[in-house]
Amino acid sequence: MANKRVSLYIAASLDGFIADELGSVEWLESVDSDGDAGYQAFFDNVDTVVMGRTTYQQIFSLTDTFPYSKKDVYVFSNKKAGSADEYADFVSGNINSWLNEIEGESIWLVGGAELVKQFLKEKAIDKFVITIAPIILGEGIPLFESDHRHHLVLEDVKRFGQFAQLVYRNEE
Repeated sequence: MANKRVSLYIAASLDGFIADELGSVEWLESVDSDGDAGYQAFFDNVDTVVMGRTTYQQIFSLTDTFPYSKKDVYVFSNKKAGSADEYADFVSGNINSWLNEIEGESIWLVGGAELVKQFLKEKAIDKFVITIAPIILGEGIPLFESDHRHHLVLEDVKRFGQFAQLVYRNEE
């Protein structure tokens, strides 16, 4: 697993939510952005995409075209583990075992919150790219739910219109 790098690249509200109480991220569209907030450059440098089942299902409500078709895509799902569809392989189990089994070296952890929690528990996230939207939702799905303290090192801060992007690396 030494050559594998997992990056969490995700947007959150100022109060730390990745989706509203209904699981929607439509509120992100109301924020003025400057370009794609570095998305394309980030995306071009990953070979593998991993997400939870709810996040996977949400993609199909947001777009008509599956955006990750040129990458290896894995979806953690207890219900569908061991199967595949035209876009993704469905997996379950231990995060570190899965990382050791896949061929990809640059992995994007898309979300959602439950999978992020599992990756945090296993200390399997190397880089955190968190794009903060200037909106306070008040309630919703929190970005981080962790039972442990994680020490990070700030690598970069960028502004994209009204978004602030913070880049941290895991120092553990």
